Amino acid sequence: MKRIVYVLYLAGVAGLFLFYIYLCFAMHTEVFTERMELGYELLTEYEERQIEQEGLPVGVKQEYTFELKELPDREQCFMFYSLHQEVDIYLGNQLVYSLHPGSENLFGKTPGRCWNAIPVFKEDSKSQIRVELTPVYDGSAGIVPDFYFGSELKIWMGILLKNSVPFLLSAVAVLVGLAFLLFTLYNYKNSEVDKSLMMMGMFSIHIGIWKITDMEAFSLVVPSHGAVDYIPFLSLLLVIIPFVMFVKELFSAKEHVAWYLLCFGCFAIAILSVGMQAAGAADLRQTLWMTHFDMAAMVIVVLTMLFFEWRMVGWNKRLKLMVVCMGLCLLGLVSDLVLYYASKGSAMMFFGMFGFLAYIIILGVMSIRRTKKLMRIGMKAKRYERMAYHDQLTGLYNRTAYAEHTGAKNFVPDHSIAVMFDLNDLKKCNDTQGHEQGDRYIMCGTQFIQQAFGDIGKCYRMGGDEFCVLLEGVSLEICRERVQRLKKFVEEHNKKYPEEFPVQIACGYELYDENEDFDFGDTLRRADKMMYQEKFIMKSRKAEAAAR
Repeated sequence: MKRIVYVLYLAGVAGLFLFYIYLCFAMHTEVFTERMELGYELLTEYEERQIEQEGLPVGVKQEYTFELKELPDREQCFMFYSLHQEVDIYLGNQLVYSLHPGSENLFGKTPGRCWNAIPVFKEDSKSQIRVELTPVYDGSAGIVPDFYFGSELKIWMGILLKNSVPFLLSAVAVLVGLAFLLFTLYNYKNSEVDKSLMMMGMFSIHIGIWKITDMEAFSLVVPSHGAVDYIPFLSLLLVIIPFVMFVKELFSAKEHVAWYLLCFGCFAIAILSVGMQAAGAADLRQTLWMTHFDMAAMVIVVLTMLFFEWRMVGWNKRLKLMVVCMGLCLLGLVSDLVLYYASKGSAMMFFGMFGFLAYIIILGVMSIRRTKKLMRIGMKAKRYERMAYHDQLTGLYNRTAYAEHTGAKNFVPDHSIAVMFDLNDLKKCNDTQGHEQGDRYIMCGTQFIQQAFGDIGKCYRMGGDEFCVLLEGVSLEICRERVQRLKKFVEEHNKKYPEEFPVQIACGYELYDENEDFDFGDTLRRADKMMYQEKFIMKSRKAEAAAR
């Protein structure tokens, strides 16, 4: 089921990304303005009234009236932030600005969340500004925005400063998530690496993107576009899956069906939400309660699993750390949800980011430390394994590796060739020129054998001066060609270094024959016999040459 969840999650991320790309092309905002941007000053007094009218999305709209005083001869700006409200601004009786969802949008009845601004000139002194806000959702009815009137630079700086803390927390979450993701991908082939760290990274990125795109400052610096408003909702749709797939690895009951039910439920909610948005039945904001319901179910499952973990393993240090981290997450999440519904989505929510960051950093670092420890153990184990199955001097496989390979159940001797080699006069080289020269002799022989056979077979050092090559699925003709290549390497070396001890390699090879051989050991012995025959011939020729 774990693989199914991973596949569904990746497919979901890709699907939501493509859906958002489609939103960018399919959704448009109609903005009308007749004012040029010039200047700003502070204005705080206004009259407010609510107008009930049939034909409006929720049957009501809010109207705010501002009386302009005598304005100085410098730049002024009237500016406010709207949340899922259609906007009409009148200067006197003239409509100077309007914001409505595009008439050609296939779905989506909201202009989103955006900043609305009109410039005001000195000649507009004593005039009246009337703002009409028409909510498109019940949840956005009654939301009173903060109206700014003054220096545009000061307004921008104030908004950016107000959002600086949650922005930094969210940016850190994205960067930490990318670090976990890159760390896991870089070490992915290492079996000791905790692959769930990738899910931790994706969870952190989801949370960071959600918070950054949900800020007022984001709408301030990003061009107004209806699709921008959907980024935080799309980021939240699949956030539960990476969280669950990481946190379950911390529990003994990591394969409990409850974890996977949460993931499948999250994926189903994502499909339902996008489907309802595409069909025009409900905007993503209106289906957010379903994601919140899944989050509540996740909290219940995690708390239940914590209880069973305590009953199973006791109150140890690891469990205490998990409880503290998840408690911070839960406290921040509940605070944000309460604030969200109490403010109808207009309040800035960043309490959860503190808990999430603590959770991500503490448990993430703990997982990385555990992973590095396992990697060190794995590297040590690999060194021991190499020492057990490789010859220390040459680096070739040793006799133990040969015996294990040919004795394995999956080894098929048919169409396999054993090639045996012997380094002639190695003992004489050691006795007359020392073991250092003898080691050089062994390394020269190893190099020639690997150059001739290394690309088509496995090379083994069977003993002091004996080597073996195992060829599987290779014909005798090719084997003979490689033997001749080996002899050519030896001949060229001896000509190039006449002052050194001459290299001589005797060779014998045999193909497994089920009529002659009981097992592959018989094949090896026949090849060994052939090698000794060639060794005898080479020594006889050398003796005859010396006698002349």
